[in-house]
Amino acid sequence: MRVKKSDWNPQNPYTCEASNSKGTLSTKVAPPAAPPPDQRATVFLTVPTIKELENGTATFSCLARQFSPKKYSFKWFLDGKEVTNAIDTHETSEKNASVTLYSATSIFKISVYKWTNTDVKVKCEFDHKTGKEVREAQYTDKLTLTLKPPAERELFINNTVVLEAVVSGDVKTVQEASVSCEVNSVKVRMEPGNFIFSNDKKPHRFEVDYHKWFKGETVTCTIRDRDIKQMIRLDKGDGQKPTVTIYRPDVYKDSVSLVCEVTSHKLGDVYIMWRVGEQPYIEANTSAPIHQKSSTSVLSILTMSKTKYESPETTITCAVKHANMENTRAPLEVSTSKREPPEPEKGFALNCNKDVLEEDEFRSLWSTATSFIFLFLFTLTYSAVLSLFKMKH
Repeated sequence: MRVKKSDWNPQNPYTCEASNSKGTLSTKVAPPAAPPPDQRATVFLTVPTIKELENGTATFSCLARQFSPKKYSFKWFLDGKEVTNAIDTHETSEKNASVTLYSATSIFKISVYKWTNTDVKVKCEFDHKTGKEVREAQYTDKLTLTLKPPAERELFINNTVVLEAVVSGDVKTVQEASVSCEVNSVKVRMEPGNFIFSNDKKPHRFEVDYHKWFKGETVTCTIRDRDIKQMIRLDKGDGQKPTVTIYRPDVYKDSVSLVCEVTSHKLGDVYIMWRVGEQPYIEANTSAPIHQKSSTSVLSILTMSKTKYESPETTITCAVKHANMENTRAPLEVSTSKREPPEPEKGFALNCNKDVLEEDEFRSLWSTATSFIFLFLFTLTYSAVLSLFKMKH
């Protein structure tokens, strides 16, 4: 059978059918589907934050987003010379209709001294079928960009996601710096940078769509006219709902401290605030993530007066917002009060006392053994003296 070339396409297959006394068989024939179109990557190079530089390491991330096909390579150059050590690469993929798009990140580290005290240039080269993308960075004018996570007060009270982009470095350069931010290539409105914390720091506040933030979309901020970018996004963790527990003290004096523990197998970003009675939400001291063998926890500590705590009308609530809630605007809340019996200690509280309990048991055993030894020696001595006295008589 012959057909016109214009009629030969995957959407209109032809059917070939054969029959005999035993039955009929058929099969469809069509040309192979055209391969998906190549997709060029969007490439970013991020430079170290101030906080990271304080830890003694300068880390660079070269991110290539949504490209196809998969085959690619990263190369790093330091002052024009290719380097191959201290590099780590990660990749992910996502399905978009019939096309699989890939994203990859290459991480490169050097010493803080080499980055901040020399004129060294760091270059990332992303090589792909669609072409080569090159990004370069240099430490100039001691200018850095830091993105701060959402303000918890805004999250709980106003149900808004307010971020802050802080430019730090040389005084004159900082005051002249202008910042622009976007969420998935859509620009967001920046509030004027009128609030100056100090001469060498200039913050810019901006609001991000609430649902986009909790969905995990990436926020990218750039210092205009400079290749200085930073990205931030919500860490969604393992996708599970965390457990929230409030620990109350058994003994206290003038003030009372309560601990709210938020735990999950792989805990992502969580936001914690407290509420006493019907009063507005209040902030408290929250720890950095505590990584254990099979879980990750975050602790928030609220301190209040003894009088307020012991009032039978006082209900203390720990409220938590995280990405894996059905309704992210309604926080996960756990409450307690003095009128309720205290929760049995568990987890870290038991572990804290483990060594003390073992030591107490050891001391008890040693005390008992010492008593038996003393009685044995006393009896032996008494028998010997008594025998000697009888022999003399």
